[in-house]
Amino acid sequence: MSQLVGKRIVLGVTGSIAAYKAADLTSQLVKYGAEVQVVMTKGATQFITPMTLQVLSQRPVGVDIWEEGKNSVPSHIEIADSADLLCVAPLSANVMAEFAHGLAPDLLTSIYLATRGPVLLAPAMNGKMYEHPATQANLATLRARGHAIVDPVEGMLACGYEGNGKLAPVDEIVSRILLILG
Repeated sequence: MSQLVGKRIVLGVTGSIAAYKAADLTSQLVKYGAEVQVVMTKGATQFITPMTLQVLSQRPVGVDIWEEGKNSVPSHIEIADSADLLCVAPLSANVMAEFAHGLAPDLLTSIYLATRGPVLLAPAMNGKMYEHPATQANLATLRARGHAIVDPVEGMLACGYEGNGKLAPVDEIVSRILLILG
């Protein structure tokens, strides 16, 4: 399981109940030999702690753009420049909109704007939010930029609704990463 040795993956984690699955994703990528730099939005920290992902990645986790440089976390430009892949899983509706419209209010969105390499996005949100025309337009914009998308799946959502919007299985996200970087 060393297919990702020497590869640096920036894993963006946004404010979605599916953020807890970032722990499994981080762990699997590390097992494949990747160097994983986790960057979380403040919303993501409401669902999973940075410490959990720091232990699994064996690297400091970036959260606050105004705290850059502390704990050996390089600047957003350096993170973007050194990444072989930017993977955002889960990708919330809010951060998707910020990406689509070029907004950079935090560390993750600033890294996104500075990234010139491949981008893999795995949306996760309530099905009604996912199907909203604004979300679909934002997704179309990101697809048009050439970003790889791991579409959400149907199932029981955290809000109690059944629908499309559940984060794709971690194994599927890992398989796409292996295809992109293989």
